[in-house]
Amino acid sequence: MQHPAVALTNKRQSRIAPAAGLLQAMRAGTFAMLLCLLAMLVFGAHSVHAADGDDGDFELTLQRTDTLIAIGKRLLIDPNRWPDLQKRNNIADPLRLVPGSILVIPKALLRVDPAEVVVRSVVGPVSRADGTPLSANERLAEGAGVKTADNGYVTLQLVDGSTLRLQPRSDLKVERARRVPGSQVTDTQIEMTSGKAEVQVKPAARRASRFEIRTGFASAAVRGTEFRVTAEARGTRSEVVEGTIAFAGIPPGTSQPSAADVVAVSEGFGSFVDDTRKPIPPVQLLPAPFLPKPQVMQLAPNFRLRIPPIAGAARYRVTLATDASMQQVRREQYFDQSDISLANVEPGNYVLQVRAIDKFGLEGRDARVPLTMVAGKPAPAAPGQ
Repeated sequence: MQHPAVALTNKRQSRIAPAAGLLQAMRAGTFAMLLCLLAMLVFGAHSVHAADGDDGDFELTLQRTDTLIAIGKRLLIDPNRWPDLQKRNNIADPLRLVPGSILVIPKALLRVDPAEVVVRSVVGPVSRADGTPLSANERLAEGAGVKTADNGYVTLQLVDGSTLRLQPRSDLKVERARRVPGSQVTDTQIEMTSGKAEVQVKPAARRASRFEIRTGFASAAVRGTEFRVTAEARGTRSEVVEGTIAFAGIPPGTSQPSAADVVAVSEGFGSFVDDTRKPIPPVQLLPAPFLPKPQVMQLAPNFRLRIPPIAGAARYRVTLATDASMQQVRREQYFDQSDISLANVEPGNYVLQVRAIDKFGLEGRDARVPLTMVAGKPAPAAPGQ
């Protein structure tokens, strides 16, 4: 069964693209135009960035010392084609450019160098596409695949320094990993055929890099946000932790999002696309569960905790990690009730994370607290207790 398709694009909440402009771009027939419009409205003219889409152009904010000849030497495949930039941008004098203005560089002219994705951490069974075990500090070039089995987790550092945390039973491929020399422009495309990923875009790279993750027929083109995406046989879900995305279903037999069904999903909301290819209206994510503060301390090996139930929660996801970034996951389990019980937890210091999950399968906001499991056995119960 094919994954229902969605398309997501990132926007900053401070400047939301007008609905009319968004729909006009989508009706124009290309996802690249939609993404380019969002990029221009959101990021303005004070950055170096790549317009999204395979046919999109690159935009460069000109500096005081820039000339077309120098830019050609730095950024073009053939430096002698700088007159093409002059013609494309209607520039009268190639030596007198206006600082702060935008220079459009056709993607076909732009020089890009191959780059690599770095494996930052591996927990449990993780392998390359051919079954070779994957280890931390390895590098993944274009075409490399990664698979996680049960209890397998891997954290990848993307070309722009952003991170992708792949969860158990997931499968992805590094479709594209490139860097524009002499600039902060990077281009990364990840294809995830199944599973779950949590992506955090590096703030310094927000205006300079393009990152796209595809799940089956779904596409998420992102700048400057933190979000989660899950690809399953019955649908595609996304939860926005930071920023705002445009979320649309892609009708069967097409490669373009439907202008009639686009919804804006803001920070703290999520949406879901099923076989109808129509996203549900944004749903507010469930709040973070209440956890004891400032920390939890219990005797190993059994961990038990009863938290106040969250209204609307169908399940709870409980994760134990040994680091604050939740990369070194040691245990993970789902519960139908708010009574949490984990057996055979080794003594040590952990971070406990709990999320409530609603009826759509959307995971809510994180609750985290330090957890210490102390070696020893609990004292015998007093008579009569």
